[in-house]
Amino acid sequence: MKIAIAGKGGVGKTTISGTLCRILAQNGKKVLAIDGDPNPNLSRVLGIDPNLPAPLALSTDILERVEDEDGTRRIEVKLGTDELLETYGQQAPDKITLLNVGKPEVAGSGCMCGSHTCVREVIHSALSEETDQIVILDMEASMEHMKRGTAKYVDMMLTIVEPYYRSLEAGGRFAAMAKELGIEKVYAVANKVRNKQEEAAIEQFCEKNNLPILIKLPFDESVGEADLMGKSLMDHNEGSELVQSLRDLTAKISLN
Repeated sequence: MKIAIAGKGGVGKTTISGTLCRILAQNGKKVLAIDGDPNPNLSRVLGIDPNLPAPLALSTDILERVEDEDGTRRIEVKLGTDELLETYGQQAPDKITLLNVGKPEVAGSGCMCGSHTCVREVIHSALSEETDQIVILDMEASMEHMKRGTAKYVDMMLTIVEPYYRSLEAGGRFAAMAKELGIEKVYAVANKVRNKQEEAAIEQFCEKNNLPILIKLPFDESVGEADLMGKSLMDHNEGSELVQSLRDLTAKISLN
């Protein structure tokens, strides 16, 4: 299964992505995490030592143009899954493998179009042979990756929303574009919910926009504590309220 995590900046995408990866891996799943944000932070949430050398970032060097017998041209990944992960993957706790889309080398160096294409085609072709692996794609906050179709070949998209209008509005836009890409399973995940009033606001918005809510996650001070110390939430407080709720989310994902 391939799952994309989307939403406005600051809603908790990376915390949810990384923690889901850790929980799934501890449940015996083979997990591949992809950091699709040019400002990468997923490695820290996964619990990778920041002092370790950074892995190679995905680049267009892994892609090639192929022409079918009918003259149709397409792009595909030159490497098989094993070679791809061995060359570009970084090992994380609980036997998780991380791939990084990379970040701009210098300011003013242009768009990240090639990086988006790499991620899209890795998900499409290189990982299509994997049947027992769960892929979690942590997406950047902008709509650019939606326009580029980065998540086009995922099985499910979770759009993370907080209980305020700008976040909900952005979540609705991500969900609408996901459906335009042909992603059939699109759900909202309500995050940082403090009370019934906030819960009701999210429910009303999602009902109005025909966006089913998969789960409602509580506001958890452990997240800020872990971030302040530069630690993974799982390593800081594995018994926290959010972690327990995300365990419930993994069960819901397996049923959808």
